[in-house]
Amino acid sequence: MLCELAHSFSPRIAELLERDRGLTRNFREETVTDLFMASLVGLEAFGVRVDFPDEPTTGGDMDWIYAAPLELNGGRYLRLILQAKRAQFAKLKSGGYWYYHHLDHGSPSGQQAQTLIAYASTTPAGMATLPLYILYHPTSALAPATHNRPAIEGVNLVFAHHVAPVVFGGCARTQKKVDYWRDRFMPLSEILCWPAAVTEQRDPAAAGTTQFMVGLERAVLPGLTGAFHPDVVARRLGEQRARTAVAAAPDAPTPPPIKPVDGIPEDIRRAIEGQVTKKDRKELKRPRVILSTRMRRDSPNFDLAEQLSRRRD
Repeated sequence: MLCELAHSFSPRIAELLERDRGLTRNFREETVTDLFMASLVGLEAFGVRVDFPDEPTTGGDMDWIYAAPLELNGGRYLRLILQAKRAQFAKLKSGGYWYYHHLDHGSPSGQQAQTLIAYASTTPAGMATLPLYILYHPTSALAPATHNRPAIEGVNLVFAHHVAPVVFGGCARTQKKVDYWRDRFMPLSEILCWPAAVTEQRDPAAAGTTQFMVGLERAVLPGLTGAFHPDVVARRLGEQRARTAVAAAPDAPTPPPIKPVDGIPEDIRRAIEGQVTKKDRKELKRPRVILSTRMRRDSPNFDLAEQLSRRRD
């Protein structure tokens, strides 16, 4: 279901953003982020937990946490922080182009990206963190994949470690263009499409059980767990970052390895167990998604989960 969401949400967002072309008031990043979070709310039965802060910060950013609470040493997890930017159109006599107007946001220019990298590198709240940009595009900005370039979709992802050196101190309009970043693009499916493992057979009479008609026979949707184990996620993203790496600025630091850590923080564990407290919610700074799997590294199907996670469109 997560994979279907990844492939359906992206074009829907492109359609939504296309509607404000030519208007004086545009949909902001926060609007798209809220829609994205809301689309995940109904998937709690599949190990997906969504929490909204009482007083959200601006900027349209969000946290994603992949957790394996059954691992030894207090569980294992990997955290992503996603900073949202939407493309805007610059009209010229000869046509125009799409660009990210606020890509080098901050004072001094580009400071937002540097702060994002620094925040992630300090493992805030004890969490190992990988920073990414999530980019939103209207339909008019889209382009299909070619033999050597990824598609421009309604939603794409870029590693913040690719962005920060370029925008440091501010950058020219050329470096804000969508086409400039296209070679680093990843689809939304990179963080949403994972195989699922059957964990149990469910009682057909139980409330909330989905039943299927297969010909004249009845089938029941079994208990499932996503194969989004933090180690599987880290390996996929590590391979993607290597593929999308480009010549960095001479003084750009080498990005740290993408590596999950042991010891899930107590507030995350409470959220996984459905026991978020008022204090937890008050301290939440941005929308948060937790993807919790029952898989462990010693599970019989762990190696298969890694193999299947590499076989994607």
